Amino acid sequence: MPISISDYPVYLQDDYKLNREYLKSQGRQNEDQKVFHRDSLEISQLSKNREIVMDKIKHMVVQSAAALSDMRAGILKEIREEKGQYGYSDVVNACGLGYARMYSEIERRHENEQYYKADGTLLTKEEEIEWLDLQYDQEVVWQKSCARIAAQGQVFLGNIPEMPTKELEELEDSLYQAKDVYMKLYRESGQMGKPLFLQNYMFGNGQMYEVLNTLGNLQERV
Repeated sequence: MPISISDYPVYLQDDYKLNREYLKSQGRQNEDQKVFHRDSLEISQLSKNREIVMDKIKHMVVQSAAALSDMRAGILKEIREEKGQYGYSDVVNACGLGYARMYSEIERRHENEQYYKADGTLLTKEEEIEWLDLQYDQEVVWQKSCARIAAQGQVFLGNIPEMPTKELEELEDSLYQAKDVYMKLYRESGQMGKPLFLQNYMFGNGQMYEVLNTLGNLQERV
């Protein structure tokens, strides 16, 4: 069948239109793929950022000024429930045990993981121990102040002739002795894989505790 030259432009034009539409379609697909890829990367990065933030929140340590005193109060509560009451010897032992338990928690926490402060910066074990030492110093001041205030009240009421200054100083020394002894016990217990329990140690002398225990209702002051 004869073919006219005039037929060619028709077929060429149709092919051109098809190719142009195909190229446009491919261009749109490529653009859609780029957008999809970009969005996927953004979602992936957001997911990673969320995981990082959640991990930091999970490993965030908020250092409470009442943490050590709460630990000591919990130990004394157990003593009171068991014995009905407690004296200054129990208070001294509870302070030493509370320090050792919190120290052990810090060491366990920093064995294999990193922890952070509330502002997101790294919190080291040394910083936590320094903070714990400061809290213990404040606990010693608190216990000594409670005893001094109670003694002043007893002097005012005429129940004791004078302030037990010597006993108050001995109380401070006993509290620091308790800290050292319970830390030694903690390290020995850790080596043997044993838990740390309250002991009935006598720090200082018996006369100091006799004087301090007569100062008032200890249960309401510690």
